[in-house]
Amino acid sequence: MDERLPSAWVQRRDIVARLASGGHTAAIAKLLELSSDADQALIDGELGDLQWSSLKFSCSSLLTNLGTDRRDRAVITAGIECAQQILDDESVPEFRGNVEYNIANGLAALNMVDREEWHTAEPDVPRSVLELRDRDRLRRVRSLFARVGYSAEHGDLPARALCNLGNALDHSGRWLEAYQAYVDALAADPTNGNAAELLRIRAARGRGLSGHYAAVYDKYRKQAQQHRARTVEVAGEEVACRWDALPPSGSQGHLSHDGNALDEYQQWIKRHRLALTVAVEGLGSDDLRWDSAMIEAVSVGQDTPDPPLIFTSMNVLKAEYLVARRLAYDGETRLTDSMFEQDPADPGTYADTLDLSIYGEPTAQLVLAQRATLDLLDKIAVAANDHFQSGVEPTKVNFFNYWRLRDDDRPRAELPVPDQMVSAAAALAELAYDIDDDGMYPEAKVLRNAGTHRLVHVTHLAPTGVTKKAHSSVDAEALIRATHQSLRVARSAYIYLIDLIQDQQESIDDELRVSLPLPLQY
Repeated sequence: MDERLPSAWVQRRDIVARLASGGHTAAIAKLLELSSDADQALIDGELGDLQWSSLKFSCSSLLTNLGTDRRDRAVITAGIECAQQILDDESVPEFRGNVEYNIANGLAALNMVDREEWHTAEPDVPRSVLELRDRDRLRRVRSLFARVGYSAEHGDLPARALCNLGNALDHSGRWLEAYQAYVDALAADPTNGNAAELLRIRAARGRGLSGHYAAVYDKYRKQAQQHRARTVEVAGEEVACRWDALPPSGSQGHLSHDGNALDEYQQWIKRHRLALTVAVEGLGSDDLRWDSAMIEAVSVGQDTPDPPLIFTSMNVLKAEYLVARRLAYDGETRLTDSMFEQDPADPGTYADTLDLSIYGEPTAQLVLAQRATLDLLDKIAVAANDHFQSGVEPTKVNFFNYWRLRDDDRPRAELPVPDQMVSAAAALAELAYDIDDDGMYPEAKVLRNAGTHRLVHVTHLAPTGVTKKAHSSVDAEALIRATHQSLRVARSAYIYLIDLIQDQQESIDDELRVSLPLPLQY
């Protein structure tokens, strides 16, 4: 961008940047002055829109970094405001993704400052509850990182955004989604060691498949250490030293149970990480029944039904997820095999609506699969309400209103919230908050509502996207992506419910705990 700026402005910007890199206090005032002068130069016509945007972006980056280092809320806010001014300008800059990334980093820094103050004032409040207290700001952070990370931006920006998204999710206990973000980041930049760190902590907690987690941890630990020079270039010496310090696990666990290489359905599940298992890679098992995620035992009281109804709930939820997943696979496969035209095996005769639309069973299967998957979320909340005896009328429970009371920072009182560790209850509450127009998963809720109450079809022409009108048209690839996204969300929610029940188990004193396991159905 330098060649587009007059030399006097380049020189002035570079001087301030050198001050900022040295951490000098004077840099803050100089940056604020540069930002203000750039605004006036734009009004006077001395700078063009792109030149102004370039200067404001530099001010945004430097102010945010200085403010973060100093834990200075006002300076961080000034950096965010510089970036927001660029987005609010009518001329959309060519580096919009970088600007949104700056805003997300600034908002995350403000959360860090506030969270540290809250923790000092209220040391007994669990960290996960503090995350919920700042839910609106953090939702925007995740949404921005996701948008930049999964955009068509070039360079290392998507990888950095996805890494930061993974960090934000991991802090909230949303470890499955965090893992997905980390491995997506690794696809663009193999230097990151956050996936290894996540799995090390998960294995140390003693939950799930510790041997498998350790094996995958070793893979990513080694990968990060082999790219040390790149890590220093991107993240600095301190982060490189962190990855250097990661010890080998010595595990002999399976890296991945890959299933039958000739079974296209199994390979599709493996590729998109849709197996209902606590494994992070592969199918989780070489058994014929490899969708193995389940609760192994629950603590029972005198009034608990025999067997406890949570086993029934988890069985029903699993079966419905598997049906929705199969429906999605069948619809996607038939649509792609027919080259996005009507499937030859579809017996329907459809009118040509003269707009390059595709009608038939495969697209309907995808719409129904996406809808059924998100309907499952409401049933997960119903199962939790029943098991934890929250007392809410089942007909009034849904995934979006159950996990915490309206405008309350804490999960429901009946749900276990560990004092020291992340909370599955908070993870579920936050996940529900992200299925929203302003969240990480905006397509999920609106497409589900449109597919349930209105008419959605696929077109090759100019899709309207999901609307509130009677008819909406979507692109076939967008529908497939939304269906994958919905399946991943439902899988995460199911696994987090298992974590929540385990949180309950661990909250009961060993002397008082009476655990009831059940045999498997054969």
